[in-house]
Amino acid sequence: MVLISKTEISPKVILLWLMAIILASCSKDSEALVLSSEKSLLSYSIKEYPTMIFDGFSNNALTTKMDENNALNGLTAVFSVSSKSKLYVNGVEQSSGITVNNFSNMLSYKILAEDGSSSTFTVSIVGPANEAPIANAGNDKTYYLANTSGGATVDVLLDASGSTDAEGELLNYQWTIDGNIIAVKEVSEIKLELGTYDIQLEVTDNEGLFSKDNVLVEVRQLGLYYPVDTGATDETKNVLNNLAAIAQSEQFAFGQEFPLSFQLNELSFDLSTSDCKDVTGDHPAVFGIDPHYMLYKSAAEKELHINEARAAYNNGSLVTFDFHQKSRTDGEIYYNNLTSDTDKSLMTDIVNDTNGAREWYFSEMDEVLEIINTDLGFTVVFRLFHEMNGNWFWWGTRTDNHSPQLYIEFYQMTVDYIKERTNHVIFSWSPDKVVDQSYYPGNDYVDIVGLDYYTPSNEGLKQALIALTSFAEENNKIAAFTETGQQQYHSTNPDFWTDNILSVVVEGGSDIKIAWVLSWFNAPWDSSQNNLFIPNASSPQEVKDNFIEFKNSDKTLFQADIRVKEIYKSESDI
Repeated sequence: MVLISKTEISPKVILLWLMAIILASCSKDSEALVLSSEKSLLSYSIKEYPTMIFDGFSNNALTTKMDENNALNGLTAVFSVSSKSKLYVNGVEQSSGITVNNFSNMLSYKILAEDGSSSTFTVSIVGPANEAPIANAGNDKTYYLANTSGGATVDVLLDASGSTDAEGELLNYQWTIDGNIIAVKEVSEIKLELGTYDIQLEVTDNEGLFSKDNVLVEVRQLGLYYPVDTGATDETKNVLNNLAAIAQSEQFAFGQEFPLSFQLNELSFDLSTSDCKDVTGDHPAVFGIDPHYMLYKSAAEKELHINEARAAYNNGSLVTFDFHQKSRTDGEIYYNNLTSDTDKSLMTDIVNDTNGAREWYFSEMDEVLEIINTDLGFTVVFRLFHEMNGNWFWWGTRTDNHSPQLYIEFYQMTVDYIKERTNHVIFSWSPDKVVDQSYYPGNDYVDIVGLDYYTPSNEGLKQALIALTSFAEENNKIAAFTETGQQQYHSTNPDFWTDNILSVVVEGGSDIKIAWVLSWFNAPWDSSQNNLFIPNASSPQEVKDNFIEFKNSDKTLFQADIRVKEIYKSESDI
């Protein structure tokens, strides 16, 4: 250690030391003036949503709201901060207009000044309030069991894929029967025995909001027939199964449209006779009735046809309805006669509920339902909008925006409407000449599959009825030959009923199983035999003889025959 005495330190040295200390101090003060402690956010926006406005700049908590549930996990901030400051999120330096962040939750920023000091601010983008999901359990389902012994079951598919959530969250699913959980997946397969099951679906989102929907599942025994109307009366169920028994037998019933009231050149009010009875001694087993002649004719004619249907029922015959409904504006049935654009698009407008068409349509259907429920009060087979694959009716292939799917929606909508207002209807679907499956409304909407076929060739009809029977069996439905005939047959083909109809069914053997065949009417506005579809008392004898032969066949059923079968009752009632 070197000791320096006071006497050895000169004033000059001391002065130099003092100057050095002062300079050092000045240097530090100069550096402090260069460094900045400014750390402010000057502007902030979102590149993807340039019109979005943020509040809260004054308290460093920026917030904004969105009107829709848009994606927030990939947005880009556009910002400016004070000079020489930098912006960070979780230690990652941010570049304005470039760096992408997830704004699903509140985002925290750090502003670092040049001198190392910092400040923070937060950004929150709030979406709309969470909405409850919408549960969709799908359409009601029907399954069939061929073997019902020993607790047999059928695999039932439950599908909630139609359920939705506005926020797009993952949903939780719960299927229950009578409060008991049976499945917890969006799409699940379960096993059910014979019976009817009201299955409830509950769909819940991540925040606990939920909604419910139900699906009705019926497991039926194959070979038994159940109306598509699950609320159908016992009488309606009886009729359906008794018609099935006829179809499965080696016989079929004969029917005609308006057999009592329509006779050549007159509207007959004598319900004790018919052209059929005048020739064969018996009325038909099936009566075709068209509400057209009730809604659009006189009150007296309406009452006539109501009484005709009652007479059929009281004597054990089946009553079927077909509806040649008039169009809304032109009042026409046939497309060729339509002049208004609204009628040419009538089916589209009804299905889509535009131009007031659906309200008009349902109001007319209400009149038909009033007849079924109040004036009749018994089971009828309703053939809804037949021959849809032809181009002649306003509901046929020439309607505007036509498609098979449009017709299917039209048919299904009508069935749903009718089922809610009556339990007396068996539903029939009957295309022209071929079983055009593209127009088939589905097994949940059809009880009887039919076919209309006029002036048929033997081979053509045979193949058509075989195909109809096959389709019916595949879908556990009943087949029927719902309309036929040949104009001028009395002069050109007097053996029509035995050679073109009966022989075809006989030759088809077990491949043709139909419940009935229905002839068209004998027109009361025509005096010519050309428009007879069955002979009357004035027809040539050979024509009458042929029809009598047809009636006397052990294959055909007329009114006296079907009366014995008591189709409106069950076996336990008889």
